Amino acid sequence: MTAEIAIINRSGIALAADSAVTIGGDRVWKNSNKLFHLAPNADVGIMVFGNGGHCGLPWEVVIKQYRKYLGRRTHSKLTDYSEDFLTFLDSLNTPHPIQNDLNTYNNFLGVLKYARSAIDEARTKTQKRAIFIAEMQALIKEIDDKPIIFEDYTIDEFTTEYSTQIQSFLNDGIDIHVTKTVLTAMINACYEISIRTCASGAETGVVFAGFGEQELLPVVQEITVDGTLDNKVRAWTNRIQDTNKDNSGGMVIPFAQSDIAHLLIEGLLPDYIKFMAHTLQGTLDRKSEELVRDYVPENDKVVELARQRRANEVMTDSFLGSFQETRMDAFVQPMMRVIGSLPKEEMAAVAEALVETTSLRRKMDSKLETVGGPVDVALISKSDGFVWIKRKHYFNIELNQDFVQRRYERYAGENANDT
Repeated sequence: MTAEIAIINRSGIALAADSAVTIGGDRVWKNSNKLFHLAPNADVGIMVFGNGGHCGLPWEVVIKQYRKYLGRRTHSKLTDYSEDFLTFLDSLNTPHPIQNDLNTYNNFLGVLKYARSAIDEARTKTQKRAIFIAEMQALIKEIDDKPIIFEDYTIDEFTTEYSTQIQSFLNDGIDIHVTKTVLTAMINACYEISIRTCASGAETGVVFAGFGEQELLPVVQEITVDGTLDNKVRAWTNRIQDTNKDNSGGMVIPFAQSDIAHLLIEGLLPDYIKFMAHTLQGTLDRKSEELVRDYVPENDKVVELARQRRANEVMTDSFLGSFQETRMDAFVQPMMRVIGSLPKEEMAAVAEALVETTSLRRKMDSKLETVGGPVDVALISKSDGFVWIKRKHYFNIELNQDFVQRRYERYAGENANDT
């Protein structure tokens, strides 16, 4: 896990990232690089969180290979850099091609997990097959509103490529007789999940932040990269914050572990808001059940209880909306006005402080310090480009002047220390 922050105002962008990486769920190393300068001629930074690699390659290797691929080319918009980066990922030759499909296979296993608990409750083989098929249809309906990212990839192509592996997962992963109908249902569900913006659980968040050549104000774009499908990267945009278009004065955008940033901005942790909504809804429903039980005729109880629950949902939503408006007026807007006027040095200090505070919180409330280590901090402005404020090195730069010389020759004197 990790904590990363982007702070934006019209002066530029401050980026901060911790250095902790969790290995095997029970061990943490605190010297990982998650924040990079994209390329010498680009006023763009890139941060990664989540899965530490892509198709078996560490993200640091991938990003620095892209730096060579990009060379001295520049793009007019920040989103052009991200599109070019994804094109590069499509053409990337990985040393172990079998790892390209690991995220896709993880999605297939997720489909099995979706149906397993319902299958276990069935008694006969016929019931199991019927339930499994119904669960696959329910899953397809559940994700029907998610955007499609592989428009031209047909079910026939998918079946040819993956039907053997899907049948193997069915045979090994669930207690059911695999008929043609069962296999077809599983293939259809796996296909729908694979072509849509459905994360596998092993995805990586990739954040691009900075300026295109024609952009005078900063832009932040967060994309998800989730392995490959049909030898093309599975990726989609989660959000874009473009101050050239939306006229926002200042913003704090957290990534990965964001609870402390929300606490600073809104004055309340997100978990407390969820607890409040759940508790209020439950209290209203219990009161409605009591009233219906005591005062409504037996023939009308079912209809009246359903009506009461719908009314309770409306009241809960109304309360949460009013509460959000109060938080916006009392906390968020005053904070954003301050953020919007911060000088660049203060933006960097706030970004670093948010990551450090998250790290301190994890030391107190978690067995694993999933946020920690040195905090890398960078500033990106239209006037000065990408500037490191704080940065760790795994070696002493003074003892490696040959390294500096190599970088100098590679980039013709630009950003010799930019590793």
